[in-house]
Amino acid sequence: MSDGNVPMVVARSLPGLPPRLRGRVALAFMIITVAACLVAAALLLSHAADERHAIEHRAAEAAKALSFGFDQEVAAVNYLLKGLSKSPALLSGDTKAFYDQLKATPVPEGSWLILNDLERQVANTLRPFGSPLPRHVEFPNYQEQLDRIRDRRWSVSGRMVAPLKGSTIVALSLRLDGPDGRMSGHITIVLAEARLGTILEDQTVPAGWVKGLYDRKLQSIVADRDGHKGSDLPIPAALATRLADAGPDSTITGAVEAIDDRGLPVLVAFRRSGTTNWTTLVTVPLAARDAPITAALWRMAGPTALLLLAGAFAAWFTARQVERPLHALSDLVTGAKNQVSELSGQLLALQEEERQRIARELHDSTAQHLVAANLGLADLEGTVVATPESRSAFAQIERQLAEALRELRIFTYLLHPPNLAKDGLQATLRDFAEGFAGRTGLVARIRIPEEVDDLPPDFQRAILRVVQEALTNVHRHADASRVSVNARITSGRLVARIRDNGHGMTGAARPDRPIRMGVGVAGMRARLEQFGGGLRIRTGRSGTSILAMVPVRRAGRAPPRAGRVRMQGLSDTAEADGGTLS
Repeated sequence: MSDGNVPMVVARSLPGLPPRLRGRVALAFMIITVAACLVAAALLLSHAADERHAIEHRAAEAAKALSFGFDQEVAAVNYLLKGLSKSPALLSGDTKAFYDQLKATPVPEGSWLILNDLERQVANTLRPFGSPLPRHVEFPNYQEQLDRIRDRRWSVSGRMVAPLKGSTIVALSLRLDGPDGRMSGHITIVLAEARLGTILEDQTVPAGWVKGLYDRKLQSIVADRDGHKGSDLPIPAALATRLADAGPDSTITGAVEAIDDRGLPVLVAFRRSGTTNWTTLVTVPLAARDAPITAALWRMAGPTALLLLAGAFAAWFTARQVERPLHALSDLVTGAKNQVSELSGQLLALQEEERQRIARELHDSTAQHLVAANLGLADLEGTVVATPESRSAFAQIERQLAEALRELRIFTYLLHPPNLAKDGLQATLRDFAEGFAGRTGLVARIRIPEEVDDLPPDFQRAILRVVQEALTNVHRHADASRVSVNARITSGRLVARIRDNGHGMTGAARPDRPIRMGVGVAGMRARLEQFGGGLRIRTGRSGTSILAMVPVRRAGRAPPRAGRVRMQGLSDTAEADGGTLS
């Protein structure tokens, strides 16, 4: 019976080849296609990432260049003021002569010079000499500005509005000291918004980018958006937060993502100068920064779709070409499988007939010969001179004959159980187990439901034979004192468990060797597989448990063929230290 299992396993697996092959072919083409797409995507995205990095780098360099331009402007003006502070006219106190010198001094376009004492403007090149000029108290935050000039000796103001012109300006002032070394005033050059805008224009950026200059309080001095200049463009909140804790003389460069005044996400590259405390920035819309990535993704979409379609078509075409011969092979294998299944059924039927014939022969012939031998021994005992040795020999022979007769009756009972068709599976199993226990001296516990009698006769016969084979193995190999037979029908399955408390399937000579299954287990498994069931064996030093699980059906319906149902949780392995089960 064990030889018949191999074709059934092969036959069971071959019909699934065409779908499995289709999947493998499709998977192979898909892997190739996806790999090609991934390589192309990696190249495109790498190039796009380089382009995006170049955009970020350009914005950062533009912000630095603007900051350096304003720092250079402030440094040049500072040198100019230092030169004027050494003027003999200023040192001698000749204000009119110094005013004329200021008027003659070349300054950046739109700029002018102012001489101040500690209270007011003394001379202003925008006004004729001697004209009324404003006092410092008329300017907001004048005291703060005066303190900065006194402490730092020169100062760059924040954003201011010129009272005489009404335009946005910044003032760069240099401290003037009297003969006693104390501050006596300061000289100031005023840079107009137009001059700062010219410096802003010197740094070109792509359309849509924004350039800006902000004072130490992060108020806009001048900004340029697509050629439109102004001083009303607020600094992005994210950048203001980044610079909130910056030191007064620290230089900071970097970039942040923010939301601009129009609600658009932008990348803000910036540099805060520790020299002027001004901050220059260049903002780039995130859409423009990420445009290379977006364009790369769109460029990949079309070829990827075409590659996937081509791969799918190639997989379908290849599978179709391969399927035809495999379908023919599958039909041949299916026919062979049906023949093997039919042959297995015939072999099991022949086995049933052979078991019954052997049982009859043992009962009617061999057992009678043993009984006759026992009677002949009794007659012989009366004719032999009684000696201790002869009586011991006769007693030993009688015991051996009695044991042989007992073993013979047990195996006869196992081979030929009570009438299944007459009494039903429940009564047959109960009577068989009880008779087996009585003949072998085992303590048996039997629990069989009445529903098993509703199963078809061939199904009942298979279950009976499985239980018989299991109990035979218990008697032959287990050396057990207790055995239990439990059966139940649950979730559309018949579950039968035979458990003993023997020494398990361990080898006497080599306990660590693997288990070798005999023909008995193969026959049990073959009977169950005819009905779509399976067998699981668990064994150890505390005993062996055999679990048979078979889908049930109503009487009169065709049973599922072998291999059509795979019982969940079933395993064809026995867990033990080693041994043999036949």
